[in-house]
Amino acid sequence: MWTSFVSPRLSVVLLALTLAACGSSDPEGPGTPPDAGTTVPDAGTGDAGGPDAGEPDAGSDAGTDAGTADAGVADAGPVDAGPPLVIPNTLSGFGLFTGSPADGGLVPVEGNVPYTLSTALFSDYAVKSRTLYIPPGKTAHYEPVAALDLPVGTLITKTFAFPADLRQPDQDVRVIETRVLVHQPAGWEAWPYVWNTEQTEATLATGGRSRDVTFIDLEGETRSFKYSVPSKNQCQQCHHLVDETGAQVMHPIGVKARYLHRPNTYGGVEHDQLEYLASLGKLDGLPAPANLPKAPDAFDPQAADLPTRARTYLDINCAHCHNPKGTAGITSQLFLNFDNASLFSLGECKRPGSAGAGVGGEFDIVPGNHAESILWYRMHTEESGKMMPQIGRTVHHAEGSQLIADWIDSMPAKTCK
Repeated sequence: MWTSFVSPRLSVVLLALTLAACGSSDPEGPGTPPDAGTTVPDAGTGDAGGPDAGEPDAGSDAGTDAGTADAGVADAGPVDAGPPLVIPNTLSGFGLFTGSPADGGLVPVEGNVPYTLSTALFSDYAVKSRTLYIPPGKTAHYEPVAALDLPVGTLITKTFAFPADLRQPDQDVRVIETRVLVHQPAGWEAWPYVWNTEQTEATLATGGRSRDVTFIDLEGETRSFKYSVPSKNQCQQCHHLVDETGAQVMHPIGVKARYLHRPNTYGGVEHDQLEYLASLGKLDGLPAPANLPKAPDAFDPQAADLPTRARTYLDINCAHCHNPKGTAGITSQLFLNFDNASLFSLGECKRPGSAGAGVGGEFDIVPGNHAESILWYRMHTEESGKMMPQIGRTVHHAEGSQLIADWIDSMPAKTCK
């Protein structure tokens, strides 16, 4: 197995963030040397208005009910939170893991807690592993809808890998990248690290990278494409919400109670992930288990009905941008967050403002007809400039687009005008 997680013990070790040596160059990308690293982290939220700030689906159908969107902004921390963390040039410089994929495992250290999501964001069929590190003496606060309120010093990692054959996900696995979200005193920052050919080290790549990927899919077909590691600015494109002043503020996406409320095994014992964090003293304010929100596995027909599973898929894959405080949501008025109760702002018989020609139809959703629904078309196509999301995927998610097609087709047919 390419990554072997060990159970964090109740005592949490202090993680030393030191500036690591440059380590391996990037043998997979001649002509694209590794970044030199940075000893003075960017304390702001990035180039919010620059060319990497995103190209939202413009349009303005007014008069919609925004619902109660998942639009909370993570706590940026107290003014006296201390100096910003030094960002190392290599992933090993964070001290979050021992070992490497080359020697059989990327193992989280004590206090770096592995977690999974009930439904995860699709990323070109990559196999992902995630960890959450909350510094000693600090505690996250429970939030019922938004991401957990995580303290300054929190580190979130997500590692992306591709097995040679998706039907054997633990065999012959090549790790491509590890992304690290860092909660600095001034707010969140995203840092991408790319693994070398030897699978011994991942090096900071603020400008992103491109990698040739080939694997056999679940149907036994061979897929080959260029996988894109996002640049630092592109990471910000998906992680921004607009605050009450109109500024774009970076925040985590997946660490929400409804996706974390599920079992995982720690030290050979199964625990609910939220309750486990609480038992470590790393999460407070947790309500009784019966009152915890729970998102289903979107692809398990036994977990929930079709509309709930489809809305869950849209929530985790689209709603970080398409919500009342996301740039794409504000401009398009298309809100795909799970708790939006307005059918119109969900897309039913709604014309987009500027989707352009050749995007499958005139309306975001035509009830009863997925083939004429722009929402489905933009999820299904692989054409640059038309596909959604615009970054984060190169190939379409066959199972995801089928789920949304089934949901739209199950709606009572309606003629949109």
